[in-house]
Amino acid sequence: MNDITSTEKLLDIIRENKKESPPAATADKTPLPLPPKKIKLAFPGKTSIQKNITVGVDIGHDFLRLVKTTKSSDKNRWKLLDYQTIPLNRLTRKGTPEFLDFLKSEITRFCGSYQKINIWAIMSAANVNVRHIRIPKVAKNEIENFVFWSIKKEAPFNEKETLLDIEILEEITEQGAPKWFVMAYTAPKREIEEIKNLFSKVGLPLTGISIVPFAVQNIFRTGWLPMLDGTVASLFIGNDFSRIDIYSKGTLVMTRGIKAGINSMVESLLEVLLEKTQGATDAAKEKTPVIGMEQARKVLFSLSPDSKALTERDAGYHLTEEEKLQIVLPALGRLVRQIDRTFEYYSQAQVSKIFVTTAMNIYQPLIAYVGEQLGIESDILNPFDRNLSGIDGNIQTDNLSERVALTPALGMALSEKTHTPNLLFTYKDKQRQTQMTLINVGVFALLAVVAIISVGVFLYGLGINNIKKSDVSRLQKQLTQFQPNVNKSDILQLAVKAKQQKYTSGAYSERYRSMAVIGELSALTPTHIRLINLEADFGTLLPDKTKEPAKETQKQPAGGKMGNLVVDGVIFGNRQTLESSLAGYIMNLQASPIFQQISIQKNSVERIKKRDVLRFTINMKIL
Repeated sequence: MNDITSTEKLLDIIRENKKESPPAATADKTPLPLPPKKIKLAFPGKTSIQKNITVGVDIGHDFLRLVKTTKSSDKNRWKLLDYQTIPLNRLTRKGTPEFLDFLKSEITRFCGSYQKINIWAIMSAANVNVRHIRIPKVAKNEIENFVFWSIKKEAPFNEKETLLDIEILEEITEQGAPKWFVMAYTAPKREIEEIKNLFSKVGLPLTGISIVPFAVQNIFRTGWLPMLDGTVASLFIGNDFSRIDIYSKGTLVMTRGIKAGINSMVESLLEVLLEKTQGATDAAKEKTPVIGMEQARKVLFSLSPDSKALTERDAGYHLTEEEKLQIVLPALGRLVRQIDRTFEYYSQAQVSKIFVTTAMNIYQPLIAYVGEQLGIESDILNPFDRNLSGIDGNIQTDNLSERVALTPALGMALSEKTHTPNLLFTYKDKQRQTQMTLINVGVFALLAVVAIISVGVFLYGLGINNIKKSDVSRLQKQLTQFQPNVNKSDILQLAVKAKQQKYTSGAYSERYRSMAVIGELSALTPTHIRLINLEADFGTLLPDKTKEPAKETQKQPAGGKMGNLVVDGVIFGNRQTLESSLAGYIMNLQASPIFQQISIQKNSVERIKKRDVLRFTINMKIL
C-alpha cells in the first residue's frame, strides 16, 4: 500500500467536495445533540394496533435511540414504522435516579397503542467473546457439550458467571470428513441480568438481548439491505477500541476487537495543538482556551459536515481540513494495518467490500482512505436509504450521521428468536422448546385420535337410534293401516315395548356421552392451553322401567338432568396476552352445543419454570 499516493487522492477528494458543496463553516451551526427526529405515521385504525411490532433499544452515553418495525405478510418483508433519537443529559443518563422513569416514559410513548410488543435491547460487545469453530459431526443433542469443553480448553471460563451460547451455522466437509461449523460466544451473566432487571423494574420485559455485530447480521439476514455478493466486512471505529466484523452470505463468520480508535487520532491532534500553543506569543496564549482532550476531540469532529464548526475562540480554528487530515492519518493508518492483518488471517474468502462507521460523525474522506489502503471498496452502512423497500414513508432528517447512528437500534428491531442470537433465549432453551413442542404435538395427536374415535362411536350410536326411530315410524304406519281390535292388555304391552325402545336409545346416548364430551373439549382446546385436571359429574338418572317416564325438557340429555364439568388448566404465552387467551377459550366453549352456563371459578398468574402462566378453573354444565 502506498501511503503517499492514497493521501494525495484523499486531498483531491476534499478539494472536489469543496467545489461541489458549501464550506463547513456555512453548514448547520446548531450544536449536537440534535433534537429528537420522529416520523409521524398515521395508523389505520384498530387493525394496525393489533400488529406484532418489534422495538430496538440502544442506550448510549449521550443518546437513547429507538426504532420500531413490523413484519408484513408480504413475503415476510419488514417495514419501518418509526424511529427516534432522544438526547440524554446529566440527569437522565443511565445510573441516575431519574433514568428509570425517563426510560419507561420514552419507550411507552414510543410504542403507542400497540398491544403485541417485542422489545430487544443492545448489550455492550466489549466483554462478549465470539468464536467460530469446526467440530466433528456429532449428534445435535451432543453439540453443545462438545463445544463447551472445546471452548473451555482453549479459553477457560467460570460457567457460573459466564453464559455460553451456540448457533449451528452449517455442515461442512473438511479433508473429506463431515463437520459442523459452529458459532459460540460467551458473555458475563451479571451484565445480562443488569439489563434484564433494568427493563423489568420499569414494567417493560425484554424479549431479547444481543450485541451490535448480531444487529448488523440481522440487517443482512432479513434482506433489509440487498444481498451482496461475496464476503463483506463492517468496521466500527470507537473511542478507545475498534471492532472488525466479517460477514459471509449475511452471517457473521469472524469478529475481532482492536485496541485503537478515535482517541488515538485525538491524541495526535492534541500534540500538534500543544506545540502550536508553546510557540505562540503570551498575548495569543491568553486568547487561546485551555487545550485538552475535549478540545482536540472537537477539532477532529469538526471534519464532519454534520458537526458544529469551530469558532475563532476554539483551538485549531486556523487549521485547514487538509492539515487536520494529515495529522490524524498516521493513527488511522496503524488501525488499517491491524485490519489488513485480520483479513490475511481470515483466508476463507476475499473480502470484497468494507462498511465503515465511527464514534464521530460521518466524514467521507476518512472512509475513502480506509478502502484505498485496503485495496477494496469502502462505504458507510446506511440502512435508512430512502430507496430501500422497508422504508415506505419519508425519512424526516437529512443528517446522514444521525441515520447511521440508528443502525444498531434498527438491527435490534429486525430481531426474531429464529435468526437472532439471544442472550435471554439460548441454544439450550431452544432445544427445550423443541422438545416441549414435540410433546405437545404428540399429546394433541393422541387426543385427536381419541376425539375421532369418540365422535365415530357417538355417530354410530346416533345411527342406531335413527334406525330405531325409523322402525317405530314404520310400525306406526302399519298400525294406522290395519287398525286391529285391541284391548287394554294389548295397549299396556305396547307401552312397555315402546318404553324399552326409548330406554335402549337413551342408554346408547348415555354410554358414549363421556367420549363426546372429551372429544369436544379436546377439539376446542388450543395448543398453548394445557388441561391438568377434569372432574365430571354427568348427573344421569336412568329412567325407572316400572314407572311412566317424566316429560323431557328441550335441552335435557336422555339421562334425565344436566351434568357438571370442572376443568383445571394453565395458559402459556406472553404475559400481556394470557387474559385475552382465556377469554377466547371461554368464547369457544360457549359456542359449543354441548357446554352451557360456563363460569370462571378461579384464574391467577403463577410462575412455572421461570415463565409466567395463567392458571384457571372453569365450571360448566353438560347437556
